[in-house]
Amino acid sequence: MRQFLTFTLLLIVITIFDFGCAAFKSSKKINLAPFAENAVSIVSEVEYGLSQARAIHVRPFLDGPAVGNYRQNWDRLAKLLRGIVAYSVQVVTISQSELSDNKKANMLADYIAVLGAPAITDSSLGFKITREEFNSAIVSMRQQTNYLEGLNSAQPIVDEVSRVGKVAMKNLETAQNAARLEVAQRINKQHAPILKFRANIRDIQGRTFRSIELITRWEKGEKAIQDSILLLDPQLKEYMIPGKPITKQMKDRMGEQLLWRLTFIETVQKQLFPELEQYQKEMRELDDLITISDRGIKQAKGAIAVWRRSHQVMASGITEPAAIDLFGIAKAALRKVAPIP
Repeated sequence: MRQFLTFTLLLIVITIFDFGCAAFKSSKKINLAPFAENAVSIVSEVEYGLSQARAIHVRPFLDGPAVGNYRQNWDRLAKLLRGIVAYSVQVVTISQSELSDNKKANMLADYIAVLGAPAITDSSLGFKITREEFNSAIVSMRQQTNYLEGLNSAQPIVDEVSRVGKVAMKNLETAQNAARLEVAQRINKQHAPILKFRANIRDIQGRTFRSIELITRWEKGEKAIQDSILLLDPQLKEYMIPGKPITKQMKDRMGEQLLWRLTFIETVQKQLFPELEQYQKEMRELDDLITISDRGIKQAKGAIAVWRRSHQVMASGITEPAAIDLFGIAKAALRKVAPIP
């Protein structure tokens, strides 16, 4: 009798345990929300950083072909980033539906087919995946009875998007360097006369200070320095008598001439100041714009790399938020390398 009761209790425990497991498995819901949330967040930070770029002083110099090409490259990358966000949101939206996993996988396939088909046939985007490979991935998605397996079938397409993103950013960096050079050259050309005149003024100013130094040394007893004065500043020759040493009267006249020259230089520099200040503002603003662009490119590189890796981790069956939240790590790293405004 005791054995019968023990056996019966054991059956009840096993039944309860099996039922509990079944209930747990049926209620377990895939939580992919962090994948989309973080994709939106990090791409938004890229776009926000770029929105800080405001061309004021250099605006007249931004209509050249190199700048136009640079803008086109940024537009292509921005389009790719928006596509990544749209796809990530769709992945989560489908996962949260009440459909069966096979229907979810088919919805994902439908979305990718509509989104990706035009892209892979557009030669300007640089996709190397063939139409056959793309279709094969779509067919594989439709056959899956597990949604995560459907995501895994989409991974080759995700990998190709990531590769295209890397190429786009490399092209953008090249275009940015060309645009910077073009704008800098146009700024320098605009101010070339005043810059050349400033260089000459600085040369005269330097020569004048050096002449004053030599005359001071002559006063202190270095009489042999007379030839050095004439070699450095031939204009002072008119205040000397050939073959005779410098007298105090000659030195005083030369001193007056040098002081007059410095006063004249100061007056001229005041006239040059407004345009030179404008030149410096333009060059500083150009450097600031390039710094913002550099930061945006670095952030975009991080965004695409971790998006691909997060998708790969998620598609492998790991759905814990902490496990697929690689975006958070990337954001922290990006803030250390290039603080976000």
